[in-house]
Amino acid sequence: AWYRKEKAVDNVCTIDSVESMMPLAARGNVPEHFEAYREMQMEWIPYDVYARVCIFLAFMHLTHCWAYLQIGYLLQEVRAPFACAIVMLPMFVLQNVILTLDIMPGTVPIHRLGPFGLWFAYFAAICEYVRWYNPHVQALGFVLVYCAYAIHIVYTLQLLRLCRPAEEVPAIAESPGAAWWPGEWRLPSAFQHALWVVAPPKELEHGLTDITAELRAEQSNGPTVADCQPTDSERRADVLNALGKQGESPAWFGVKVGLIALVIAWVWLTFGFTIEIMNQGTSHPSLLN
Repeated sequence: AWYRKEKAVDNVCTIDSVESMMPLAARGNVPEHFEAYREMQMEWIPYDVYARVCIFLAFMHLTHCWAYLQIGYLLQEVRAPFACAIVMLPMFVLQNVILTLDIMPGTVPIHRLGPFGLWFAYFAAICEYVRWYNPHVQALGFVLVYCAYAIHIVYTLQLLRLCRPAEEVPAIAESPGAAWWPGEWRLPSAFQHALWVVAPPKELEHGLTDITAELRAEQSNGPTVADCQPTDSERRADVLNALGKQGESPAWFGVKVGLIALVIAWVWLTFGFTIEIMNQGTSHPSLLN
């Protein structure tokens, strides 16, 4: 009895015994250990990918933070506008270089607005610390501050869009020794050229043979490995179980929460600056008095 049971198990698609963590459309026609590894890879590959995305986000926000620190120090304490400008220029260039290297060219590069926030903040601070008070210069400074805030809000929303898992990822060419992953994996396509993800092949190379699968097919009257391939309707109905209840990866969820918190923070600062303008020149507390 145990022999017949073992024989029956061996001749069905044994990959079904491994909990599926990927869409049916991502399965290929290769030996089962490749299929099993590809399914298990979906447990950690989103964290690997979003770790790389977080490095990009960290460098961009670190350079923004350091540049704004220099604006506050060099203009408020040192009163050296030229020295501040020669800090803004390399930071501006560095951010554009990072954006060029890490993000695929798209239709409208809205994320290119991000580095320009440095210059709007710089000239707004120049207007704030002019030698003599001028209401027109002050109004210009207020407008520049609002422009800097608007740039950061739009820029962060664009990052939120770029970092999200793509609904329809273009198929990556599978070639030996090159980075590739199944198109059904929901990864951020904007960073696809900056990711080094190597997934198991979906098809055997020409001239290679899966001897184990052929022996199982020959020794049994049961279904063969080829019979276990899902139909088109099953592929369409299947979902990525690793994404969780909300249909998204926990790794992406953490990045999304951080970016949404940044949007809320920039909106909060915008409203806070508006209240400061409304209270200037009054008995109410205001940093602009």
